[in-house]
Amino acid sequence: MKLILSDTDPEVLAAWRAQFLKRPEVAIQEGHLFEASADAFLLPGNSFGFLDSGLALEACERFGWDLQEAIRKVIRSERSGELLVGDAIAVRLPSLPRVVVYAPAWRTPRKIDGTLNAFLAARGAFLEAARRADLSIGSIAFPALGVREGGMDPRISARQIRYAYEIATGQRGPGDKNLSQQVRRERKLLSIPGADREAEREEGGEAE
Repeated sequence: MKLILSDTDPEVLAAWRAQFLKRPEVAIQEGHLFEASADAFLLPGNSFGFLDSGLALEACERFGWDLQEAIRKVIRSERSGELLVGDAIAVRLPSLPRVVVYAPAWRTPRKIDGTLNAFLAARGAFLEAARRADLSIGSIAFPALGVREGGMDPRISARQIRYAYEIATGQRGPGDKNLSQQVRRERKLLSIPGADREAEREEGGEAE
């Protein structure tokens, strides 16, 4: 599955370029998410499908409020009313030119700096897109995750998205061999790239 990263924020774009330097297959585009040429786009939001702020609100204003109802209908019928952070759903409507993969970046709107929520939302989106063979999602466009309303440093968010991508594409192991490896990985995902060289060496000396 091809990943396209699309945003207009220079800091976000710089963070993506630094993190995906060794992943040339990932396209980084300066532009609006909804204009990206992809089979699907990731729409982050809350666990209950209320599209009432930020990019989610913009999506409804652009594509119609049927989008919110479709998302909330799936959450009610398939997730007992709440879509947990780390999970995702995909919906397609006649009025939409592309599939929408909806993934919570938070349970309810709040700051998410100091969390793994960008990683979890990205991972959930990749898993859902891969699972939905019926929708033929060959490419997916991502916006920044957790950066503006969530207060996350763009560099940390970019690293978390990259980790999720590498796990989803098999370029990085799932990290379930032992708990200490997961603890080191979590510490790294919560730090600004380059700030924890010791942790990087412990995980194999890879450039982060």
